[in-house]
Amino acid sequence: MTATNGFSDSQESDLLGEEEYKTLVKDIGFVPTPWIQSVTEEMEEKYDLPQYLEAEIKDEEQEEEYFQELDPAIPIKEEFPGRYNFQVSLGNLDSSKNWVYSQVLKKVFINMEETLPLRFKWEPPEDGLLLRTAMVFSLDQYASDPVRRCHNHMAPNNPSNRDVLPSVIKHVVRCTHHLTMYEERNEHLSIVTPLNRPQPGSQYVLVCFKFLCKNSCPSGMNRRPTELIFTLEDSNRRILGRQRLPVRVCSCPKRDKKKEEAEVSQPDVKKRKVCIPAGKKMMPSCDTHIFNVQLSIVGKENYLAVLKYAFDIMAGQAIKTGQLDFFKPYLDDILRKTP
Repeated sequence: MTATNGFSDSQESDLLGEEEYKTLVKDIGFVPTPWIQSVTEEMEEKYDLPQYLEAEIKDEEQEEEYFQELDPAIPIKEEFPGRYNFQVSLGNLDSSKNWVYSQVLKKVFINMEETLPLRFKWEPPEDGLLLRTAMVFSLDQYASDPVRRCHNHMAPNNPSNRDVLPSVIKHVVRCTHHLTMYEERNEHLSIVTPLNRPQPGSQYVLVCFKFLCKNSCPSGMNRRPTELIFTLEDSNRRILGRQRLPVRVCSCPKRDKKKEEAEVSQPDVKKRKVCIPAGKKMMPSCDTHIFNVQLSIVGKENYLAVLKYAFDIMAGQAIKTGQLDFFKPYLDDILRKTP
């Protein structure tokens, strides 16, 4: 007897087992003809389908792992160029009087409110990508602290805040690009700038930044070292690459550059012990006159900022001069006055 598909019953039973046949009919309600099973077997043998499918699944898993979603809880600082070979560089290193770059420290020293031009490069130079720029503290113990401007520079009467949105005033870093967006996530601030492909004949895109607060401001960065974190992102805000650039905003870039480079080249000078004859005390190298100041300060935050600044200054001198016992009563007095 010949079936409607052109094969005899015995041929059908050889091509497809009875139990398999019943299972297929029960599960999917479709009767696979023998030629389908034959083609499937040939494809599996020719192309090694199980191994091919397994490789495809593995590639998809790697793809998901590579494009990690942005997590703003604690900014990540590790560099990686990614598949686009994302790079950032400085141009015209010797042409500016308002900022200098230290080859030793790989760090920029710049005056406040001056422009820092940076070159960004990615390959291939596709359109539709975004540049996220965030200023963070370099030391790990301050990684969770957001970088904000000090109270004085955020004051409404400050010229730099004229015709500026309140959400932008708190940002230390500003970009001159007119389409830049200012964002805040979990109190951490960042700016997002759209990146168009480089102009014909150019290998990079120039983006300019300004800094509206100094590292030395007591109620802001408070002398803590900072750096810029640049991330290349797609339209879904997935990170494609990351680079970093240490930056110090100061009043005298050349002086601070020389000072920090000297500290790096002579790291053991501060650790060297001074031998003092028995019975003699080392005289402090700072002014030890006591001054009593009576001030009326408006606002609790301003009051705390003044106390903190006084504490930090004297604590620093106590460490530098070794006169901890001399400064301790005055430091304790400030702590008692701190609510």
